[in-house]
Amino acid sequence: MKRIIIQYGGTGDLALKKLYPAYQNLMEKQYSFSVLALGRRYTTREEFLLNSVSPSAPASFTDNLDYLYYDMADTDAVSILTKKLRSMIEGSDEVEFIYYLALQPSLYEDAIHQIKAIDASLDCYCTLTKKIVVEKPFGFDLESALRYNEILEKAFTDKEIFRVDHYLGKEFMQNLLLMRFHNDIIRRIWDNRTIESIQIIFDETHGVDQRLGFYEKIGVVRDTIQNHIMQIVTYLTMSEPASLSPEDISVEKEKVLRSISPVREFHMGRYESLGVNSGHVVQTPTYAALKLFVNTYYFADIPIYVRTGKMQKEAKSLIYIKFKNTTKEVMHDQSIAENGVIITIHPELTIDISMNLKMPNTSWKSKPVRFRFNQSETFGANTPEAYEQIVQKILIADKSLFPTMKEITESWRIVEPMLESDLVGEVYPIRTLPRFASQLAKDNHFTWFDETQIAKP
Repeated sequence: MKRIIIQYGGTGDLALKKLYPAYQNLMEKQYSFSVLALGRRYTTREEFLLNSVSPSAPASFTDNLDYLYYDMADTDAVSILTKKLRSMIEGSDEVEFIYYLALQPSLYEDAIHQIKAIDASLDCYCTLTKKIVVEKPFGFDLESALRYNEILEKAFTDKEIFRVDHYLGKEFMQNLLLMRFHNDIIRRIWDNRTIESIQIIFDETHGVDQRLGFYEKIGVVRDTIQNHIMQIVTYLTMSEPASLSPEDISVEKEKVLRSISPVREFHMGRYESLGVNSGHVVQTPTYAALKLFVNTYYFADIPIYVRTGKMQKEAKSLIYIKFKNTTKEVMHDQSIAENGVIITIHPELTIDISMNLKMPNTSWKSKPVRFRFNQSETFGANTPEAYEQIVQKILIADKSLFPTMKEITESWRIVEPMLESDLVGEVYPIRTLPRFASQLAKDNHFTWFDETQIAKP
């Protein structure tokens, strides 16, 4: 079969930094496909390769990477792309087109209409199948997501649509499910009888000025909360599926999302230098802190605290599951620390379980210690990057790592109050935690997890 990935946004950051390395790795692993990059930055394939691909890239990749100068606003755009694709599939009996939209959501509508026109005008004497890949965020809000999906489903069946949230391609996400459902010891303690609270912390050190035009339309809610954070919440709190099939997992994830009320307790702000270098200061939120509840039988009354944003002092991505500390009350000893599970995503994937053990040469004094799983030490450092797993699944038509449209619409519903609030409540200095994140903790009588709280192994 002749398989071609038509890469919209072929000169953008996502394609250059994530997708092309994934394509190269998969081609080196003998996956057979070609890539046609579409873009306006370069006029020729030679210029594109010179500026977009490492000189050391193997021929197995560069020989299968083509480029077409393509302006979607051009009245001849459809005929230009149709002509190029016709030349690429000439003489093939079976052909599959994978349209990969690495575009701003505002361009999806035009791209889908053009794809429909291309399909209608592309005459070939072959068996032609197709898929379409759309990146997060899918839409700008609930209304636009539903509208885009309606347009999509006029040109593609749901089986042909792959909605990407690349976090589902990360090993830590898949490990969450196996940790919860392949271990009886964890399964028995993972509910509101033993869990006191959950924290999800996604602090990033970089800013967004280098892609301000894109981020100004997106903001922190659309960038991470509606997609990555909501998917993490589902994996942390979903009931055990009948099997680990995509269909059964989606059923349980949808139940979780339907149980979450729209977020009401939240705060947002932006870092103080946002847009200063370009002379275009914007009020787009770059940091948010919020509280939500999953109102299911096993997780009701467990508060989930989230903080996420840009320009922080250190990059920190982790999940902290804090267990109820009954022992310190029973033993009348406030120094006894709580038990917890710490899932560190960045800078490396580790899972720690904290337990109290006796300190030597003391009279029954305990100290919290951590028992650690380290992904790279246990399984090696060469596990596939998230996008490589995502693309591999697309090629083999496996939808296990892709959110359903029902999940996406429920996620938009949950964050809708945050989207309606266009106020930047605080302008915070770079490399500092916004005051509202600390205030959320103070108001709810908890402390944000600090890795120094529990001794490392």
